[in-house]
Amino acid sequence: MHDPEAMIDDQRPDRLLTTLEHLLSIEAIQVEPAFQQAAQLISEALYAEKVDIFFYKPAIHSLRALGTNDSPMSRHEKALALDQLPIANRGRIVEVFLTGTPFLSGQIDQDSEELLGIRAPEPDGLGVMSLIAASIKVRGERCGVLVAASSMHEFFTPQDLRFLEAAARWIGMMMHRAELVEQQTREAVKQGRRLAAEELLTIMAHDLRNYMTPLRGRLDLLKRRAQRLQRSEDLRDIEVSITTLMRLNRLIGSLLDVARIDQGLFTLNLQPFNLMDIIKETVPSFSTRDTPIEVEGPEEVILSADSDRLRQVIENLLANAAKYATKQTPILIDVKLEHQNDGMWVIVSISNQGPAIPEDQLAHLFQPFVAGSSSQGLGLGLYLARSIAQAHHGQLVVTSQGTNITQFTLSLPLDYEEGIERIDLLTT
Repeated sequence: MHDPEAMIDDQRPDRLLTTLEHLLSIEAIQVEPAFQQAAQLISEALYAEKVDIFFYKPAIHSLRALGTNDSPMSRHEKALALDQLPIANRGRIVEVFLTGTPFLSGQIDQDSEELLGIRAPEPDGLGVMSLIAASIKVRGERCGVLVAASSMHEFFTPQDLRFLEAAARWIGMMMHRAELVEQQTREAVKQGRRLAAEELLTIMAHDLRNYMTPLRGRLDLLKRRAQRLQRSEDLRDIEVSITTLMRLNRLIGSLLDVARIDQGLFTLNLQPFNLMDIIKETVPSFSTRDTPIEVEGPEEVILSADSDRLRQVIENLLANAAKYATKQTPILIDVKLEHQNDGMWVIVSISNQGPAIPEDQLAHLFQPFVAGSSSQGLGLGLYLARSIAQAHHGQLVVTSQGTNITQFTLSLPLDYEEGIERIDLLTT
């Protein structure tokens, strides 16, 4: 039993301030040990027999004590399983969590709204007579309750409750900091794995490229021989092999591009050209009877850019649109010139009808090595497309609507404009 005279000592304000300073010095490297230490400090400052730091656990819809001081009442609390409070059972601590209103009572043993296990005398209950509680918030949302209890009537004062509220705010900040540290740790591990994978893939890509040139030379030799001997079946097989080899070469190029981007070695060859020519040359490779591609835009859009890189962007976007487009529906390419505050821009929109992209996937769509569940690729195309757009001081964004329309929009600045006569093109 605590000495009641301790409640009114003249040094109480200094003692509470010192306790707050000690709380601020706790390193929240591991949450539960830090909360155990905090609960002990708070109990000593308030001369409380029991201090609990409850946090809400959605999986069990209950408040669970992550930090508790070491005392007979606290040990008895665990024995009675009162360190876990189901929300459905209500009680004053749950009430503080649900409402956010601080609570102070010096006659809790006479409070019919309190749980019997807390107010009943030992050994059936904890024998709590005085109780104070304050809600804990993380990022502005209530997530727990800080509680102090005593077996003496009228033990706590309003000043004690104000101190408890200040301590609860600190606990919320500590929990937030711990969550950030945990998130940063996960991101660091994820980044480390990604860098290791990229390094391995880059080495493999360099090695594979060493074999590509002689292999292509051998296939070209076989192709000429098949043509000379008029061996049509062999010629078809060779053409398929060359096409596969070209795809493999593009994949290797994408892997090397990822490495160049990460190392800051990604360069552009800027030359004036007509963007519409690139689009019209690329469309036939992806347009089919089931999925025609319709193009609408100016006759000419002259810009200073890397034509090979922008061709790569258009190819990646059309390949993605063709892969997910619903059959018998067209892919639409719309090219517009638009005046903005910083000058003239060209806006290229590529849209298709098909399944909407899930919300959680949209947030990571442009990250490297992130592919859709039905994709068989490495998830590099959209990452490289956005990186190329950004290298041109432009941007690439995506919207996926509930009406099953997915649209990628490429925006690029123009140095100058020429020939903006509007025509409609239809390529099938």
